[in-house]
Amino acid sequence: MQILTKRQYNDGNKTTRPNIMGTFKHPTKSKYFKIKELVSLELYNLLHEDLLWKLIDSELIETIDKLKEVFNKGSITINSYAWSGDRTQSGVRTKNSKYYRESSQHSIGKAIDCVFSAYTTEEVRDYILDNPEEFPLIGGVEVADWLHIDVRPRIDGKIIIFYP
Repeated sequence: MQILTKRQYNDGNKTTRPNIMGTFKHPTKSKYFKIKELVSLELYNLLHEDLLWKLIDSELIETIDKLKEVFNKGSITINSYAWSGDRTQSGVRTKNSKYYRESSQHSIGKAIDCVFSAYTTEEVRDYILDNPEEFPLIGGVEVADWLHIDVRPRIDGKIIIFYP
C-alpha cells in the first residue's frame, strides 16, 4: 500500500488511486466544521482532505456536530490557524507537536479541545456532565480553561473527568 502526498493524490484519479486505508471511500465529514479546524497545518499541507477525514474518529465527528447543535449560539473554535488564530494543536496531534503524547486521545483522532464564543467552558462542561445521555459517545472530559472532550470508552458507564 502506498501513502500519497496531497499533490500525488490530486494528480491522480481520486476514485481509484490507492490510499492508506485501501480502496477509496468517502469518509464521514462534519456538518459544521472544516477539516482545517480538526488537524494541524502540517497535516493539512501534507495529505488530501479525504485522507485527513479518515484520521478523525467518526464518533468524534458525530459528537462535535451534536455539540454545535446543542450550543448553537456563537461559534465553537477548535483550530483557528486558517483565519490567523493561535489555536493550532486542538485536534489531531502528530509527533512533531510539542503537545504530542503517544497515549493521548488527540494522537488517534478521538479528542478535541475547543472554546465557545457565547458560552463559558464551565457552562458547557457542566451541561455535558449533568446530561451524559445527551452525549453518549463522550468518554472523557478535562477540567481546564478550554473544553476537552474525547470519545474513549466510558468506565462503568461514566464519563472520565481528569485534570491537566
